[in-house]
Amino acid sequence: MISSSILNLVLGAAPAFTAYYLAAVGHGIFEKSGVLNLAIDGVFTLGAAIAFSTAVIYPNPNLGLLASICVSALFGVFIAYLTTKFPTSHGAIGLSLMFVGYGLASLIGLPIRTQTPNAAWYPMSNTFWIELIVTALVIGILANYMLKKTKLGASIRAAGENPYAASSLGVDILKMRLIAGALGYALIGAGAALFVLAYTQSWSEGTGMGHGWVAFAVSLSAGRDPLLTLISAAIFGGLVNNSYYLAAQFYLSPHITNMLPFIAALVALVAFAATPLRRKLAPPKELGKIYFKEERTV
Repeated sequence: MISSSILNLVLGAAPAFTAYYLAAVGHGIFEKSGVLNLAIDGVFTLGAAIAFSTAVIYPNPNLGLLASICVSALFGVFIAYLTTKFPTSHGAIGLSLMFVGYGLASLIGLPIRTQTPNAAWYPMSNTFWIELIVTALVIGILANYMLKKTKLGASIRAAGENPYAASSLGVDILKMRLIAGALGYALIGAGAALFVLAYTQSWSEGTGMGHGWVAFAVSLSAGRDPLLTLISAAIFGGLVNNSYYLAAQFYLSPHITNMLPFIAALVALVAFAATPLRRKLAPPKELGKIYFKEERTV
């Protein structure tokens, strides 16, 4: 009886876990290339709106997932290009595009939402939830292998650690960041789509807003490591999925219930900073720094 309850608890948290995990792994891949990723929440919100809208127009959740992946990947490429090609602040570009994402999400989603609130959602079944968990595990293993065992992964990490030394050894920094942007934001888009099509199964203006930052915290609290991120995503996914149950058990206000994921994000980041993981899984040395392809002379 107890084991059955635990299994149901794990499977029920699968949609939230997978959404956060994919977005967090994508964030980690992108930041490994040295680009500070502050646009994540806006693009996550936009991806949710695109997935919902597509699944309304074409009643197939897989098409919604694909649309979110493609549009989000384009954003990743755009961010990588702007931050690498031009001597512009990563923070300014990221925050600007975050608000662009919020606006586009409302612009795309609201007209369709006024016509119908229903879309082609993914099934709420144990079989599908198991598929989500297995898919997340496979993607995590592949991402970990790519980053740590392949030439592409080594080049992406080199672009974040020391782009000047990497460039002198023949690594095309712009190309690596474009690839990392496309891969990373494709996963962020996948997470956003699953957040609305498999987890909330409803969309209104602002759906997904703030949850991109939760994925950001999930990634940072695990040092951007794809395998460690499995643990942090599982914790956050379980917390979010069972937040209202916890609220009922401890008589919490609905306002506090809505804050729980963000309070947990803050606690996770502080805990990460206070442990040896902070040194073992340090961020890329050139993360967020402006990259000048040609050495400047004074």
